[in-house]
Amino acid sequence: MKPIFFLSILFFTLSIHAQIPRPQLSPKAKLVQIVGLSEVTIDFSRPSVRKRTIFGDLVPYNVLWRTGANRNTLITFSHDVVISGQPLSKGTYALYTTPNKDAWRVYFYNKTDNWGTPAQWEEEQISLAIRADVQDVSHTESFRISIENITFETADLQLAWEKTAIQLPIVFPTSKIMESNLSKMNVDTASANDLYTAAVYYLNNDKDLQKAKVWITKAVALKDDAFWFYRQKSLIHEALGELKMAIDAAQRSLELAESAGNQQYVNLNKKQLREWTER
Repeated sequence: MKPIFFLSILFFTLSIHAQIPRPQLSPKAKLVQIVGLSEVTIDFSRPSVRKRTIFGDLVPYNVLWRTGANRNTLITFSHDVVISGQPLSKGTYALYTTPNKDAWRVYFYNKTDNWGTPAQWEEEQISLAIRADVQDVSHTESFRISIENITFETADLQLAWEKTAIQLPIVFPTSKIMESNLSKMNVDTASANDLYTAAVYYLNNDKDLQKAKVWITKAVALKDDAFWFYRQKSLIHEALGELKMAIDAAQRSLELAESAGNQQYVNLNKKQLREWTER
């Protein structure tokens, strides 16, 4: 009986000391956003207003802020970027801010192992410091960090809470990465999908359309049943002023889409063919 009694006491003791999970007032959040060929990851906590005055009170003006709650906010870039016209190397940074009524100071800080703000602020640890003008917004109950207005190469980093927001424009090296990848592509040995990707990228970014035509022609030769390949081939020919070839490619795309039962591409091609044949 003694071993059973001992185990019962041990279980009771551990139960007393076990922590009961509870909901957090400032829950953790993690944002992962792809922009072009780059990834941005933001780890932060989201405090709420809860009928308080935030900026100038709970978060004092002209005082360094962890930019959230609990552990300081972390932001990671997979590639070098340009923020508000200033370069920042790829890596992980602590995102600190100094809010003021009309503008904030935003810091990308190298040391990321602080809880909250650093015990000692080190100027040499600042990789980038940027001024951001304050914008008035509608009420934002929970502190928000987001990536908005995304294109292939640009996006905006937005911070908003209460009725205050700031925004930082970011430029990503999508073209540089794509050109590097394409420079290594051998047209004679490349896959149909790689050739298609290269052609569509050049079409959508106003680059060398003659190269795009070479690539898409090779792609459809390798994959003759891909109605989406022929769709892009038609658009490349049209952009080059080769309307007869554009119509032929669109007609082929339509036939393949009908066979595949893809109504979206059927509709796209019919609409395109009507427009082109009426010219």
